[in-house]
Amino acid sequence: MKIVEKKELKEKTKWNIEWKCTGNGNGGGGCMSKLLVDEDDIFITSSEHYWGEEDFYFTFVCPVCGEKTDIPENYLPKDVKIKAMSINGGKR
Repeated sequence: MKIVEKKELKEKTKWNIEWKCTGNGNGGGGCMSKLLVDEDDIFITSSEHYWGEEDFYFTFVCPVCGEKTDIPENYLPKDVKIKAMSINGGKR
C-alpha cells in the first residue's frame, strides 16, 4: 500500500456535558453551580431496595460543594457508560 496523502490525526476530545449541581438522586442539597462534567467525572452509585433489588446511577461529585448529582443515563453516550461501569468493577 502507498500513502497518497497523509493527514494529521486530531486528538480525540473527551465527552462532556454542562450540568447543574442539584443533588438530584442523592437527597438534593446541591449548590446549583453550572459545571462542565466530563467522562472522567462520572462513576456508578447504587441504592438497594428492601426486597433486595439494586438500582444503579451515573453520578458526579460537585467540586464546589461536594454533593453528588445523578445524570440520567439517556444523556450519556454508550462509551461513557461503559467507562463508568468498568471503573466500578463492571457493576451495573
